[in-house]
Amino acid sequence: MQWWIANRRSVAYGLAAGILWGFLPFVMTPFITRGAKDTTFDIVASVMNSLTILPACALAFWHRRIACIWLSVNAVVLAVALATFIRRTGQADSMMIVEVAGPILFALCLDFAEARRWPAAVEKRPASARQA
Repeated sequence: MQWWIANRRSVAYGLAAGILWGFLPFVMTPFITRGAKDTTFDIVASVMNSLTILPACALAFWHRRIACIWLSVNAVVLAVALATFIRRTGQADSMMIVEVAGPILFALCLDFAEARRWPAAVEKRPASARQA
């Protein structure tokens, strides 16, 4: 097996895991509120995260660079929201850290694949092949 086939499969498996991870906040965020100590920024970060992971990982199959930027911005916003929440309340829950670590990990893996110029998870077909 050639190296680019293995890399394409690993990227595809990682993106599929991102899509599965993205279902959880996408479904649960409208039904769960974290508490009265949340600021507007925390709420915006939570909603942005819930609406980001699933579609960005799906988009990454064809347009990895756009999804890479999207997930990286989401990761930065989540990290800042977590840091300000911990600083403001003094509470650090392991579940909160895991919830933030997942999207950051997906962003870092996609950044790594983009920096190494690994092939896309799905090959783009030329326009002439699509019409046939």
